[in-house]
Amino acid sequence: MLCLTACTSDKDPAPDRSTASSPHPGADPSAQKKLTAQAQSALDAVTEQGKSMIESGVERVSDGIHTRPDLSMGRPYKLTVVCAGKGNAEIVFTPSKAAAKKAVPCDRSVVFERFTSSKSLRIDVQGKAEATGMIAWRINTV
Repeated sequence: MLCLTACTSDKDPAPDRSTASSPHPGADPSAQKKLTAQAQSALDAVTEQGKSMIESGVERVSDGIHTRPDLSMGRPYKLTVVCAGKGNAEIVFTPSKAAAKKAVPCDRSVVFERFTSSKSLRIDVQGKAEATGMIAWRINTV
């Protein structure tokens, strides 16, 4: 025999869902929108969006950027990254001979990295511990 019971009390109401903590630090939609606009604006100020653009996007620092762009082998490209928020992130190319690791401060600084495409190139931009905010990025031909 299975018996289920439940209790309620007016003295201990259910928690207000609007103030519950989010699984992603800095996941407040209005804060994310503001940080996205700041990162995108800084990125747009220094990069072309026309014919030379290959890929671009905006991601939460906690999610990071993970892309395997479809690039022409042996051709030079430029990756531009802007992080708006707090903390630091890092650009990592695999294979590492494409370009060295590079720090990205989450203070809206623009970080450039030129690289030559190789077979099975993977680009990751991952936030360090305690980093929050939004990362805007773009790959252009050189």
